Amino acid sequence: MRPRRAARTLVVLATLAAVLTAGAPSVIRVASGDTLWDLARRHNTTVSALRALNSLPGNATLYAGALLRVPSASGGARQTTRTVETSYTVRRGDTLSAIARRHGVSVQTLITRNGLPRNGMVVVGRHLAIPRRVAAPTGTTPSVNAGARIPGTVQQSAAAHRATLASRHQPSRASVRSLVAKTARRHGVDPALALAVAYQESGFQQHVVSPVDAIGIMQVLPSTARVLSAQYGRRLDLLRAEDNVTAGVLLLQQLVRGTGRADKALAGYYQGLGSIRAQGMLPQTHAYVRNVSALRARFRNG
Repeated sequence: MRPRRAARTLVVLATLAAVLTAGAPSVIRVASGDTLWDLARRHNTTVSALRALNSLPGNATLYAGALLRVPSASGGARQTTRTVETSYTVRRGDTLSAIARRHGVSVQTLITRNGLPRNGMVVVGRHLAIPRRVAAPTGTTPSVNAGARIPGTVQQSAAAHRATLASRHQPSRASVRSLVAKTARRHGVDPALALAVAYQESGFQQHVVSPVDAIGIMQVLPSTARVLSAQYGRRLDLLRAEDNVTAGVLLLQQLVRGTGRADKALAGYYQGLGSIRAQGMLPQTHAYVRNVSALRARFRNG
């Protein structure tokens, strides 16, 4: 890539960072097995408050990988949690209960998250996803939990996108996985890296829309898609799985080329290069990079 093009790319990425990082550190990600009642109790709030904050439907169905806002604590530094996943390979002599104890999670969580049989039988060599809660300090970054931080127009847009996607037939996770890998190869991006980001961001689910209106499989913001559309001379409709994956892969492509390193690209994808330059990598960004890097190794080996 020519120096002038590289400089222009980094300017665009810095611009994208301003919208990519809007309040992200305070959003929690739903883990497999979570219920709205459990989350309300965990965050000292009510089911009705969570429904109102996130424009949830009456049945309040939650999906693993979805992002939710929770009411902020009053006074002092605020702290919430987010779910990260690590990968564990079953070894000879392992039992599910021993693995659960070792990683501080419940047996049921592992069964639900990994689609295991109810008897908890595990096979040597199988890769297990281990979800766990980690602290996400919010004292240094504006919080999306404060209603004023998310304009009403953004909330309305997110609700409309969520409703549109819910009304459409969406591809299976297996189809999405194949689509991500194929799109990554077409654009010269490591398929394992793209798969890891897609899995971390949405669990390979196109219907997921975050409170800040990050859409679909790759959790791309509409403003980011508009910039990418202008750059590449094609309209990217984030409500279409193919375009959503293309947008995320193109963003990854630019970040890898612009930073020269996969870990820095991942940090930019999560926090934004502009934010990183202004305040350094946040603790939750480090956690994100570690987790996606582990997932990348898992997809590369599996």
